Formats: sequence, structure tokens, C-alpha cells
Amino acid sequence: MEWVIREILEVGRILFREGLVSARAGNLSYAYKGKLIITRTGSFLGGLTREDLIEVPLEGESLIDNRASVELPVHRRVVIKTGKRAVVHAHPPFTVSLSLFEKTIEPVDSEGKAILGTVPVLDPAEPPASEDLPEAISEHLKTYKVVVIRGHGVFSAAESLYRAYSYVSTLEHSCRVKVLSKI
Repeated sequence: MEWVIREILEVGRILFREGLVSARAGNLSYAYKGKLIITRTGSFLGGLTREDLIEVPLEGESLIDNRASVELPVHRRVVIKTGKRAVVHAHPPFTVSLSLFEKTIEPVDSEGKAILGTVPVLDPAEPPASEDLPEAISEHLKTYKVVVIRGHGVFSAAESLYRAYSYVSTLEHSCRVKVLSKI
């Protein structure tokens, strides 16, 4: 379990250093032996410590769910529905900006095309913590490596947090290239 904690702490720092999250935005989780280790609500991903991690049951609810990120229902649903262990939620600015105007994000750079292909942009009728959003996100992450929530952020899932982070980073790079190519 020690390696899981180290991976969460390191990926949080990388996300912050790359500008993929702001001071109190974004969250991470990893499923391990029937539990979900998730960042605490309001955590600063750039300076995560062990105290910022909450361990909750993967299925069902617990008394400490309210200490975990408000995105806990999404993380649980994604892990359960996709079978992937690691979930990254970030707020990359170029990606969020493009999501305001596009129904899908089509990378124009070769790496984005090869690694991600088309990226869906979901337009939820309710706020991000709504009951329908976890289901929609998890369904899309069965097929796609990353999904964008219009005006909010992205979710990615993989077998490791490093891999899920890499999809978010690749998408943000592709969106930056796309925006710059239009200037």
C-alpha cells in the first residue's frame, strides 16, 4: 500500500507543477483491495501529504465519505464500471476553454491524435456533483481515455495514476497546440 500512497502524492505534485490544477482543485483516487484511497476535500495537490488521503470502501458508503473529495461518487462509479484502478480529475485551462465551444475535442497534433483520438465533451444538465454525471463519465471512460466536462474539467482512468495523468497532460498539450494554431 505504501507505493499507492507515494504514487498519489507524486502525481498530485506533477499535476500542480504542470498547471493542470489550481491550488484547491482536482482530485485523485486509487482502488486497492476493496478500498478507495482518495484525496480529501479541499486538498492542495501540489503539496499532498498522507493526511490528505482518505480511505473509504469502494462500494457502499461510510461515515467519513464527507471528508473525501466531493467527486467521490464519480471516482467510485468509474472504478466499478470500468475496472480501472486509478482516476484523475483535473482542471486544465486550455482544455476547459475549448470545452466551452466544442462538442468533441479533436487534437490537431500527431501525439494527441495517436494517443487520444477524439475526446468527448459532456454537457451535464446539473452541477458536477449530480447523480447522473458519475454514470455518464464512467460509461465514456469505458471507451475513451479521458472525458471533458464542459466548463469544469476532465476525468481520466487507467491502471495507474501515472498513465491517467499522462492522458490529461497529453490532452492539455493538444488543446494548447490547437488554441495556438488558431491565433
